[in-house]
Amino acid sequence: MFSVITPTFNRAHTLDRVYQSLKAQTIKEFDWIIIDDASTDNTEELVSHWLKDNSQFQIEYYQLPENKGKPYAINYGLQFCKKPITIIADSDDSFESNTIEDLLKIWQSIDISIVSEKIAAIWTLVKDENNQLVGEPFPKNFWQVNFNERILEREQPVLGEKWHSWRTSILKDYKMCHNDNSFVSESATWFRINKNYDFLCINLIHRKYWHTEDGLIHQKKSPLKIAKIDYYTSYYQLYETNIYDIILNKYFRLLAFNYIKACFYHQDRDLNLVGLKKVICFVIFLVYAPNRLFNKLWLKFSK
Repeated sequence: MFSVITPTFNRAHTLDRVYQSLKAQTIKEFDWIIIDDASTDNTEELVSHWLKDNSQFQIEYYQLPENKGKPYAINYGLQFCKKPITIIADSDDSFESNTIEDLLKIWQSIDISIVSEKIAAIWTLVKDENNQLVGEPFPKNFWQVNFNERILEREQPVLGEKWHSWRTSILKDYKMCHNDNSFVSESATWFRINKNYDFLCINLIHRKYWHTEDGLIHQKKSPLKIAKIDYYTSYYQLYETNIYDIILNKYFRLLAFNYIKACFYHQDRDLNLVGLKKVICFVIFLVYAPNRLFNKLWLKFSK
């Protein structure tokens, strides 16, 4: 039923969390696909040991010749995902022992419903290493939601990390937004999918999020690196959005602000907004910038 795909780079010290979580699952209806993004630590040795000793589920291990980043590694690994549902498990994750069993029951119930083809993913909740909920729960349990309702019609998006299981065919069709120049936030990919398919959001906690200094979120980033992430994450969403929606919706106005701000540090000739759309984004930046600057100065001098 499930393909579990784990992209990893120099994470031999945390990858065992994923392995132990999979071994502890109450049912073993999955294959585990590890994509080694050119690690230089002992990841290969560790996985080789598991391949010899594990008999509970199938493990497939693939090595990339050079480090290309998480989105590329996932896209590469999707070709090996043969099961109907794909779960992306980060290389420092752990998850509850009933996760696969829960998801199997939910997906089976979806597949016999009249709306099954409309649902691309199941989203569930995340807790931290202290077993505290990360962010907030969904406003409704079993919330079948499109992009407008999930993002545009809310004052702010539902906060915090969430975990996902995807229809493999849809994930293969859309693939992760990837750029060789920078990491691109997964939100750009979820945006593209959620425009055409619904997500089923459920208030179950499955994944445990661990704070690691070498994780993507907590790595120290230079202003240029931050700008590149903002540039490409904003670009991939604004490029597919009409000017009318950019003007009217707070979510897209924020992307427009971030895109123009990032342009002061980095621009890509091949991936660049042009014409009236870029002008509109620049006007939005000029409207938002003074207030942003004031708030930044206020926080600095009020400490």
